[in-house]
Amino acid sequence: MKNLQRLFILLLFSIQSFASGIFVNQVGYLSNLPKYFYTDENVDSFYVVESTTGTVYFRDALILSVTDDQATGLTLYKGDFTTFERTGSYLIRLSNGDSSFVFNISSNVFENAYYKSLKGFYFQRCGVELTTEFAGVYHHPACHLNDGMLHSTTGDSGYVENKGGWHDAGDYGKYVVNAGVTVGTMLMAYEYFPDKFNQDDLDITESGNSVPDILDEARFELEWLLKMQREDGGVYFKLTRENFSGFVMPQTDNATRYIYQVSSTATGDFAALMARASRLFKNYDADFSNQCLDAAELAWSFLSDNSSIVPAGGFKNPPGTATGEYGDGDDRDERLWASAELFETTSDSVYNQYFTSHYNYSGTISSTMWWGNVKDLAHLTYLLSTQSAASQTIKNNINSGLINYCNSFENSSQQNGFGVTLSQYQYTWGCNSDVLNNAILLLFGYEQTKNEDYYNLALKQLNYILGINANNKSYVTGLGSNPVMHPHHRPSGADGITDPVPGLMAGGPDRYLDDAVLQSHYNNTTPPALCYIDDEGSYASNEIAINWNAPLVFVLGYFNSEGITDVKERGSNILPSEYKLEQNYPNPFNPNTFINYSLPQESFVLLVVFSSTGQLVRQLVNSSEKAGNYRISFDADGISSGVYFYRIKAGEFVSTKKMMLLK
Repeated sequence: MKNLQRLFILLLFSIQSFASGIFVNQVGYLSNLPKYFYTDENVDSFYVVESTTGTVYFRDALILSVTDDQATGLTLYKGDFTTFERTGSYLIRLSNGDSSFVFNISSNVFENAYYKSLKGFYFQRCGVELTTEFAGVYHHPACHLNDGMLHSTTGDSGYVENKGGWHDAGDYGKYVVNAGVTVGTMLMAYEYFPDKFNQDDLDITESGNSVPDILDEARFELEWLLKMQREDGGVYFKLTRENFSGFVMPQTDNATRYIYQVSSTATGDFAALMARASRLFKNYDADFSNQCLDAAELAWSFLSDNSSIVPAGGFKNPPGTATGEYGDGDDRDERLWASAELFETTSDSVYNQYFTSHYNYSGTISSTMWWGNVKDLAHLTYLLSTQSAASQTIKNNINSGLINYCNSFENSSQQNGFGVTLSQYQYTWGCNSDVLNNAILLLFGYEQTKNEDYYNLALKQLNYILGINANNKSYVTGLGSNPVMHPHHRPSGADGITDPVPGLMAGGPDRYLDDAVLQSHYNNTTPPALCYIDDEGSYASNEIAINWNAPLVFVLGYFNSEGITDVKERGSNILPSEYKLEQNYPNPFNPNTFINYSLPQESFVLLVVFSSTGQLVRQLVNSSEKAGNYRISFDADGISSGVYFYRIKAGEFVSTKKMMLLK
């Protein structure tokens, strides 16, 4: 009888249609964290079905979640299978026979997504060859090798070598203000959660150099930014051609590219980034750290000498130029951010005095960060400052603002059918990044309070991006069963490869229909969350951008580590699904560091440390171990500074990683 039942399930599975109205995280769910889906089908129950065998492992009732959701127009029902923790590949089947996309449950379900999203920045690199070794089929020759000519707005003329950096978005321009919030978010991720972002195996040019790849990738942009600083400390606003190119590969985009005038918003962002980079790179490259700090202090001098916004009213495109304007007529947030970072790096009272005098010009944390509002980055840096001179009163005020804002997210989430922290009016150009930046603030709120509601709501925002949305779309290229396939991204549109460059997030629904493609498909009666189309021409809903990918990296990286490092802390008995050796942390270290590894089954483990010449330095493990997650402490007392390697052999699994001892 059981065999007949299984045969029936497999037969049903083979002929059923995949319902467009079952919304799951298409990447999957961590074993030990909440798991849920939504559907707009009015049925009584659902099943969690193993995708390969058709075996039903879980069943429960659906619960009405919302009627006539304002953002989507849908009536939604929620299915919760949080208590189901078995690892594997599954789908949701409703009692009417309709099924969802396939998803995974495991302790490392977000690892591939995190790596792809971070490597997305590698594919945006400008001025260097993307080699087959690291870029695979997306390789191409070096591009834009003549950057750039000084535009007349600079008051000067001639050529200034300015190769490098990232292409900003779907176009090939390079913009300092957008680099500001982007690199700032990435550096913030590493500074406050280094054990979650210390991987050195992203498979980019710098992988394996004992520097976390998130810092290596950020440095690629930082080195370009240093070239954008003028001798007096001011920073040029952008480097672009006068008009956007067509959909061509970057190496064939040969129009003249110009460096545009200095701006105080660019200079403030620059000062903040360089100050933060100085303290993060101090243990990896002291010379680069000093160069960053010198550049930051020079930029601050420019800001001090120019107390009003430069140019007057903020940067505007001059006649004849139609590339990204990033218009911002208020530079107070950039100046505030610069003061916070410089204070944290130098402890100089000048920066502390500026911050304490200006931090509350429009309240504390009460709006989400984006390129036009970096005030939150300033406030978070000061809130988490390690400087003894930092005002505890101001820290308390900032913390109160953060908690109040997190509470407002809970309220907005309850008004949204999919639990998203957007009102129906906030589905605007690039709103997917707002969703994830909200998640970042929720995670900081959780870290401050340990309020699990904030934590779970942050995870819900990630679920939205990866498929639990009204468009049933994974908004990230290369992830999920129904990912973005036609992004507004010139290399993806011009390379002749069916699949777009992976790991890039689309901007998401735009209720204001800010491009012709959206206008041809939707109107003002369309529910706001449905104003999205996977079309190359829809730059207002389907473009990619570095400042949108940065919060994706942050949130994916945060939760990627949760399934592995916090399994025991959260009381789960889920065992790892594969062998794994993690990058040691801290790295560089002196004299102690930790090495984590995972065993999916009982194995004989040999873990050793050896020098760069191959000499055995220390044997850390030489015994049989049960399945589980392990943390080993390595004390290098008595060992000289230098590069070392550690290698694990467990069964047939062998892996080696590099680490650096600094004394």
